[in-house]
Amino acid sequence: MAISNVIQPNRLTNMQDMETHVTGPDGANRLLTYSGMAEVELCGGLPHPRWSLEVVCFDIGRVYDTANGEDVINIVATAALAGTRTDGVASFAGWQIFGAAGELDVDSNRVRMNIAAGARDTQAFLEQISFHINVLAKVNE
Repeated sequence: MAISNVIQPNRLTNMQDMETHVTGPDGANRLLTYSGMAEVELCGGLPHPRWSLEVVCFDIGRVYDTANGEDVINIVATAALAGTRTDGVASFAGWQIFGAAGELDVDSNRVRMNIAAGARDTQAFLEQISFHINVLAKVNE
């Protein structure tokens, strides 16, 4: 199965975030939690009924001042199916989250969420993905 696209969501909705002061490893002093919904429109591939594989990418949260010692120590990211639909007759409909990962993007100095997702059948659409990210970071006071 080949990756057919790296895309951004149409929009992020139901966004929630929380910042907690912690004492953690490697100088970590914050636990930042983000959750919400990514609205997308993914459908199965051709020839019918082939799984599609799209990577949904977006930046989230604060900008880290890495030049002045701020750092992301660890990221735990999860994603789940939240909204699907079928148009017409979808004989082999299927939807899947293949994986989720977060990383510090060196260009934007923000956390980049990457969600590998797909659908099977050209009449099967994935419309919403829920996500949750925990970021253990060292930030300046």
